Amino acid sequence: MTPAMSTNGLPLAPADALVDWLQHAWAHPCDGEGGLPIGARLTQLMRRAILDRVVAPAHRLPSTRTLAQVLRMARNTVVPVYEQLRAEGFVVAGQGSGTYVCRIAPDALPAVPKPAHAADESVARRNTTPLAFSRRGRRYHGHPLHEFWTRQPFCPGQFDFALFPHRLWNRLQQRQLRRADPIQLEQGEPGGAPELRQAIAEHVRATRGVRCAPDQVIITDGTGESIDLVARLMCDPGDAVLLEDPGYWAATQVLADHGLRLQAAPVDAHGLPVPVLRKGQRAPRLAYLTPSNQFPTGGVMPLARRLEWLQFAARHDTLLLEDDYDSEYRYEGTPFPSLQGQDGAGRVIYLGTFSKTVYPGIRVAFLVVPQGLQRVFADASADFYRDGDQIVQQVLADFMREGHYAAHVRTLRREYALRRDAMLLALGQALPEEFASRRLSVVSGARGVHLTLALPDDIDDRAVARAAIAHGVTAIPLSVYATRVAWRGLVLSFAATPVAQIGPLVDALAPVLRNALARAG
Repeated sequence: MTPAMSTNGLPLAPADALVDWLQHAWAHPCDGEGGLPIGARLTQLMRRAILDRVVAPAHRLPSTRTLAQVLRMARNTVVPVYEQLRAEGFVVAGQGSGTYVCRIAPDALPAVPKPAHAADESVARRNTTPLAFSRRGRRYHGHPLHEFWTRQPFCPGQFDFALFPHRLWNRLQQRQLRRADPIQLEQGEPGGAPELRQAIAEHVRATRGVRCAPDQVIITDGTGESIDLVARLMCDPGDAVLLEDPGYWAATQVLADHGLRLQAAPVDAHGLPVPVLRKGQRAPRLAYLTPSNQFPTGGVMPLARRLEWLQFAARHDTLLLEDDYDSEYRYEGTPFPSLQGQDGAGRVIYLGTFSKTVYPGIRVAFLVVPQGLQRVFADASADFYRDGDQIVQQVLADFMREGHYAAHVRTLRREYALRRDAMLLALGQALPEEFASRRLSVVSGARGVHLTLALPDDIDDRAVARAAIAHGVTAIPLSVYATRVAWRGLVLSFAATPVAQIGPLVDALAPVLRNALARAG
């Protein structure tokens, strides 16, 4: 059948087919379409109609008046839609003869099954080939930690927001907002707000024995970003990196993403031992350490081993990455000073964070880099990641300089000590025979905000964690943090759980542990 022709020789579009399609699509919106404004939704549908060949290239669209009448909407809603389509190159206006679909619209698009009704959309999704992850994406997506990590009590990474001084923080924030200084809306200076860098330098010098000037402090958005920045600037693909086993899973992910050769070495009660190199063996370019509270086993590196590491690093030009992630929380004895504070050769980069002492969403962490590296690190941080919220950085600087941060940490330390004691007591009361027989033992707890409960080697800690979840308790199996060594246990955080709730949760966990031990014999 020969199509009707316009006065300039172009075929007229079957307007009734397009209108029927629009009416059906309007009545059966796809995901995300129903909440759009009318004009935006109609524009999106018209794009889809053109791309899906509901109306073919060189065919004329219905007039704006006709389409408005059929769809029962104002013409001044339809006119901007046509104008937008013209601006995007989907249609072209003829000389007084209507609007036509452009011939430059793609002739061959990947065929994606379109559901006839919204109820058929799940079928269409099953028939669509998903995009393939990269090797890095598969490594991240396949990590076993994702099965167990949730925002529930006893899960590491959760904190009790009721302990945070919200009113005081809001007052400091309002004071900054009232300044109305345009500089607060800028990206800020490379390396972070000078006031915050000064406050951090003073704090870590006084509390952790870190030796640094303010310009050696580089503000980042988190420990992951800090590690990423070190890997970018200090390591080449193929360089060897020594990691603790078990250890912090995100450090492993970030360093592997830079093409580094990861060498996981088992920790002992004192952290990561210094490697003994074979003849001709090259030393690792970088070693990632948590010497003040090994994560997740809780070991503390003694002075003798710290000095061994510093001598090794100076002799072999190895960079030591000291993650001091929760040094503020120590409940027994005097805290060890930082490894960085004992370094005389400039081989240690110190990492710190505020996500465990202020609130996780603050997204403020920092590095302390050796002299001579501060300018490059500051510029690279600004270029690769841009600087964080300047108002938040200024508020945190005031929070620290006026003494509120130190007072807040003292409050947290007292409260977390009570929660730690409550968890130890509850475990001992709920499982006395298991602890007496040493089939269960706590291998951490003098520092930090979690306890690590060691299980016998013949018990599947992931099966135990799954059973615990079914009883309303989230516990991370220790084995998910391990790479080569068969560690078995549960990591139990008490940071987000008030004292009154700890006992009942341990009571719910206890039969799961007893059953697992009984089955193991």
